[in-house]
Amino acid sequence: MTEPITLPDFERFGDQTFKGLESPEEATAATQSLLQDDRNYGEPSIADPGETHLTLERGICREGTWYRDAEVKELTGADEEAIASAGSTSYRVFEALLLRGVHTVGNEPMTRRIAAELLIGDREYLVMAIRRATFGNDLEFEALPCPHCEELVDLTVPLDDIPVTRLDDAEQTEFDVPLRRQAVATVRLPTGEDQAAVLAIKDGNTAKQDSEILSRCVLRIRHADGSTTKRPPATTLSMSDRKTLLKFLADTQPGPRYGDFSFVHETCGEEVTLPISLATLFRGV
Repeated sequence: MTEPITLPDFERFGDQTFKGLESPEEATAATQSLLQDDRNYGEPSIADPGETHLTLERGICREGTWYRDAEVKELTGADEEAIASAGSTSYRVFEALLLRGVHTVGNEPMTRRIAAELLIGDREYLVMAIRRATFGNDLEFEALPCPHCEELVDLTVPLDDIPVTRLDDAEQTEFDVPLRRQAVATVRLPTGEDQAAVLAIKDGNTAKQDSEILSRCVLRIRHADGSTTKRPPATTLSMSDRKTLLKFLADTQPGPRYGDFSFVHETCGEEVTLPISLATLFRGV
């Protein structure tokens, strides 16, 4: 009989990348477990390679035209070695995964520059496509204890069942966010470059990290009197407005919502939350 296991405190990424930026380093914290995770849910069930072509939500812009087509590839032993040699920081591992697993975005070969300009949600969508191309569409779980009835559950999770957030207009690059006192902020969504800048702040000061992302993504604020402040210092924004802006950036960012997956346990009929981590997607790598 398979020994019972306890669901871990899953590392969060995906929609948690900038979820209020309460702890933005969580954006890629799970990547360290990519090569170190010793919590065994069994090796990935390797099916036929999945589709390698996908359409990104935003993609890259070249001379006014958006290119959203991307191609990923099945990871090889050489890729595994390169990922293992990428470094000890989670961000380096995540970047290595993108650089080794993504063949092209638009008509261009994948580069660090392209990885940096992609929306965070597009980057995570690419990670899911790399996983599908390498191990197939299904995640296999064995002996998960139901938190309601404690029965052990064997579960197959198709990647297609993971919730995905879409943009209403894929080419919209600026968004208006109502603030207090009839002010309106115009913002853009965070990219890989913004993510790297936030993760570079290593003193654990999450307020500083919040300020970094706001200083990068808040383009201007239009005040009730009609005046406009361009690139307002994030430290001058009220705590309430900062919270509103951070929530908008998190909620509007497209891509897989790995933390929102749940299933209904047939035995007890209860809904069970099962967040998906990067270590879960690539366990055994």
